[in-house]
Amino acid sequence: MFSVYGKMTAQPGQREALVQGFKDMLEGGIPGLELCSVNAALDDPDTIWLTQLWTDKAAHDAGTRSDRVVSATKRIMSLVAGTPEGAYGQVAYLHNGGTA
Repeated sequence: MFSVYGKMTAQPGQREALVQGFKDMLEGGIPGLELCSVNAALDDPDTIWLTQLWTDKAAHDAGTRSDRVVSATKRIMSLVAGTPEGAYGQVAYLHNGGTA
């Protein structure tokens, strides 16, 4: 699996709007996106952290270039202060919390 990690800082007081922007974008699903976690930072009222797990890099590339996602990303980025930080990776181990 292909993984994406990101940190975004919202314009002051806009973190909830930023989270809602991701929720709206993710509604209905994005092919190849297996998991997306949007997390509120405990130490900063304007920062969120993202974790995305994709089936593979090709799915990520196709999904993030779709018209719907490109349009939603423009709206989301209008709420962001500064440049987002992030990294790409490959899942080395995944524990899903299921019962044995």
